[in-house]
Amino acid sequence: MRKKRIVVLLVAVVLLLGQAAAAHQSVDPESTLIPFHMQVLENGLRVIVKEIPSYPIAVANVWVGVGAKDDPDGLSGMAHFFEHLMFQGTPSRPLGQIWQETALLGGDINAATSLDFTFYYIVVPSEHIRQAMEIQADALRNSLFDQAQIDRERQVIQEEISMVRESLQTYLLHSSLQELFAGTSYGKPIPGTLEDLARVNRTEILDFYARYYVPNNMVLVVAGNVVAEEIFALARELYGDLEPRPLPPPEYIEVPILERVVHKEEERPVQQSYILLAHPVPGMYTREAAALELASVILAQGRASRLYRQLVERERVVNSISGWYEGFSQVGFFVLEAELEPGQRDRFLEIVRAELQRLQTEPVSEEELARAKAMVRSTVAFGTESSLNVALFLGQAELMGGALWAVNYSAMLDQLTAEDIQRAAQLYLSPDGYVHNEIRPEGGNIQ
Repeated sequence: MRKKRIVVLLVAVVLLLGQAAAAHQSVDPESTLIPFHMQVLENGLRVIVKEIPSYPIAVANVWVGVGAKDDPDGLSGMAHFFEHLMFQGTPSRPLGQIWQETALLGGDINAATSLDFTFYYIVVPSEHIRQAMEIQADALRNSLFDQAQIDRERQVIQEEISMVRESLQTYLLHSSLQELFAGTSYGKPIPGTLEDLARVNRTEILDFYARYYVPNNMVLVVAGNVVAEEIFALARELYGDLEPRPLPPPEYIEVPILERVVHKEEERPVQQSYILLAHPVPGMYTREAAALELASVILAQGRASRLYRQLVERERVVNSISGWYEGFSQVGFFVLEAELEPGQRDRFLEIVRAELQRLQTEPVSEEELARAKAMVRSTVAFGTESSLNVALFLGQAELMGGALWAVNYSAMLDQLTAEDIQRAAQLYLSPDGYVHNEIRPEGGNIQ
């Protein structure tokens, strides 16, 4: 009890300004993410520092609260376009110099786009974190967005779109997501469409940048062998004069209710069938989402999972089976994915249906619950071993639900019961309402 009280007080000290109210929440004393330090600049930029003195690598990671869901109508792919343009030159660093400077520091640059956010990071040896932050700030504040470079990157993105179709699992996932949330902002394709990309030019880029790339819509996370006060001072120096702006109001999205199975099927020159079943479910950082993550482990993760034992070991209906929960800020989806011979489809669906019904009618066993919790805790622990992963974990959590969600996630899992999983299955894992997305061999005899 005394240990927990000390940890709560420590977090209350290091979480400044924006997290002051959150400090009154209980905090998991076993979390490897604490202590961390946080300040909110006057312009709204949130700055998080995780000091890891034993780790020689540091990361400067900037999150922007804009993703594919924010793409203007007729300009899908806009948020993702920035991932390609942001390090392509500034007035003081011509094309190629940002990459060259980072390489000379022994570092690496990368970026990614989701439906909810875009993030950029530079990883360097810890002694070069100041230079990395300066390079990153220059790119984020002063990118030229040259029209010729926009045209070149447009071609690269067009190739990416073609590659999505060629990657069967990625294609099934993306197309299922668009079907689940069709007609909402979460139904937009992250890379965009070829038609919309053709309409993106410098004017549209600059308008989008001015609307969303503002300090009150950004989170900076620095992790590694760094000193928090030095990072805060540098963040104020690099970003403190940015002007905040009002953000467009977000669209509220409810979890859709599917009252039937929606089929999406096509034939391709493949040797087996690929099936993805997707249910719409609540977004991340909710108790229901955590219960559904445990349900996915019990159903379809690992050799001890229900579907693996039934479909692979006992009946050999499928060649592989997996499942997972994936969440966004407002909605998410629950996935079961299998590879199988076309003639086994009916039996596969029969077994899946029975197991979904079983989740709804019977509480999972204590043994299954303990195994699922241990697997998810291990995934979180292994996923936060490096400074990069710590920064990504904290940054996403702060942007979407508050950094304390990341700190307390494993503790929240421990509180979940078999009844929580049963209730989540009853609400969201209907055997009669989901998207069935399938790629099967050409000429396959499927009824």
